[in-house]
Amino acid sequence: MFWYAGIDCRRGPMASVTDRATVSAAPSPWVPQPPDFRFSTDDFPEADRIAIFREIVGKQLLRQEMEPHPDHRFYVHGTARPFPGRLFAVWSSGSPHSIRRTRDLLSDGDDGLLFQWTTSSRFGEHLGREVALGPGDAILFSCAETRSITLPSAFETITIKVPRSALAPLLRDTDSCLGRPVPGNSTTLRLLLRYLEVLREELPSATRELQDLAVAHVYDLLAIVFGATRDASEAARRRGARAARLVAIKADIDAHLEDTCFSIAVLAARHGMTPRSLQMLFEEEGATFTEFLRAQRLSRARRMLVSRRFDGYRIIDIALACGFSDVSYFNRMFRARYDATPSDIRAARAGKDVEAT
Repeated sequence: MFWYAGIDCRRGPMASVTDRATVSAAPSPWVPQPPDFRFSTDDFPEADRIAIFREIVGKQLLRQEMEPHPDHRFYVHGTARPFPGRLFAVWSSGSPHSIRRTRDLLSDGDDGLLFQWTTSSRFGEHLGREVALGPGDAILFSCAETRSITLPSAFETITIKVPRSALAPLLRDTDSCLGRPVPGNSTTLRLLLRYLEVLREELPSATRELQDLAVAHVYDLLAIVFGATRDASEAARRRGARAARLVAIKADIDAHLEDTCFSIAVLAARHGMTPRSLQMLFEEEGATFTEFLRAQRLSRARRMLVSRRFDGYRIIDIALACGFSDVSYFNRMFRARYDATPSDIRAARAGKDVEAT
């Protein structure tokens, strides 16, 4: 089922649109109900799919005209998520179509800022200027001004809606940032995108305090991408940029735990850092790169030991799969961390299975 602001879109466009009070009762065009959900136009009745998309999703909720390309099968899939502080993010993919925020739709009084990154080329107009973006470029729009964007090919996109009052004070000149592309090869842009991807996967289960901190980091990174003031830039590099870099590095480590040749030199080179500067990121958290890597490997090994999926693995197989080339060292480190041997952990899980049976 696909829901927007309490509207069951499977009923068709006419039944859904008649009760406009339901739509206007939504807290904001960009805050969906329920607050975190996946969506797909494939859940719409096929005969009414485009009409629902234009009216309910486009005009009433996103406050923009949306016109699918007639020569392509129409679809849009994605995940929408609000964050604390009225920041809202959408990760989506879709078929070619055009988007316009017309003067009539500006009546909602929304003066927020809209960040958009897309895998495909696109072109359009904003603030009286023609806009042309290549694959992977990013751009910042003002929701208080008209805009038009055409996506001529299938795309994946990340869109972030932020309050002007939160981001503008961090920028040197907000107006000069609007409608001007940021190249996809920007180091800070790539850092922002990696951080957003981690937030997409991990933040929903975080505490409110951690979510607030993550939102502050996103503002920091956006400010650096589009031109932060001197004070904001210094603060952002100490806070948001550092946090995002560390998140990206930790994700990289998790993706290569089984690599017995993995080293701080290899990791630092991949992230454009010196080994010492990378080490300092971990030291600021009270650990070292080696300690973090070992802890992650041991944690993965324990998860494998308590999973039936790996019952066919010997202890040495699990050690190798987690990046330990020396099984004696693996056993010693495992016992020091968990006060039990790998065999103890596996036997305890097997005993619980017998009890349950």
